[in-house]
Amino acid sequence: MNAAPAAFQSFDSMNEPPVNPGNLDRILDLPLEITVEIGRAKKQVKEILDIGQGSIIELDKQAADMVDVIVNGRMIAKGSVVVIDESFAVRITEIVSPNERIKSANK
Repeated sequence: MNAAPAAFQSFDSMNEPPVNPGNLDRILDLPLEITVEIGRAKKQVKEILDIGQGSIIELDKQAADMVDVIVNGRMIAKGSVVVIDESFAVRITEIVSPNERIKSANK
């Protein structure tokens, strides 16, 4: 019996497969949930119970830090908060690489 080691392509060197426009048309009307995360905080139950109107919760990011743009639970981009008329919006400044998307999904 002859045996040889299997050769596998490295995940780091994989390119994204080409998009077939015919297949893409099938999903263009699917709704996606977009979330913009400005920061996180960990608190104990007693601290949460003490929260009331006017309370301040300190987050883990600085005011000038970029925000995370998350689609269906996966971070896909980073951006900065802007104000348009009286509404908040996000200006996309960086698209996250596919490898970083996988890492963010596993957190």
